[in-house]
Amino acid sequence: RHDFDVDLSLMAPEPGYEAVAQLPVYAQPWEPPGLPDGNPLLPLLRASSRAATAIGEARWDTTQNAELLHFDGDVATWRRPAAVPEQYPPAWVPASTLAQLHSGTFRWDFEVEHMQSAQLGLGFMLVFEDGVDWGLYGYLGAARTAWSYDPSTGDVVNATESIAGGLPTFEDGESGTVTVELELPRDAPGRGRFIVNGQASPDIELPAGAVIMPAACFLREGQQVRFGEVVRVR
Repeated sequence: RHDFDVDLSLMAPEPGYEAVAQLPVYAQPWEPPGLPDGNPLLPLLRASSRAATAIGEARWDTTQNAELLHFDGDVATWRRPAAVPEQYPPAWVPASTLAQLHSGTFRWDFEVEHMQSAQLGLGFMLVFEDGVDWGLYGYLGAARTAWSYDPSTGDVVNATESIAGGLPTFEDGESGTVTVELELPRDAPGRGRFIVNGQASPDIELPAGAVIMPAACFLREGQQVRFGEVVRVR
């Protein structure tokens, strides 16, 4: 691990503007992979509790942060509502999907169409029986149960720290493709990785029988991401 500069000063909302993270934030720390049962106080959703084909829907959850995110098919864009002043401070805006992947090997692309010269989080989260943990103000990668690739820096982030650096950034600083691969055995530990411009991150160890939700988070108005088709490799 090494230091990763998440601009926390941008995350604190000013009076009259609420943080946008909507799901519960759990204070109990998550133990890193190697303890596959995770946090006993926060039981993970297990693949064994679902039919092998019950993996949800591979599309954005258009009910989350609908006042800030505009959805056009598989494309999500952060748009400022007309009722909110232009001078409001930026904050991380979470974007969930309705996919809950398990019991197989999966691959999909996040196609970034506009990055707006700002940090952007693209990745996935472990699913608990009662939801997911967005961590600090909805920043994907703030929690120990979420992993995020930031194309502005080339870092893979977990628990607000970079766990792998040196991946390619986008050549034009504005658009590009981030591929995610997940190997999720039904009853054994899994692995995940990010691939950018043909270069793969080190494997990320995942708990046995985990259920995974693809997700993203936006920092700046105008950022736009396409959630590509989730392909079940096997």
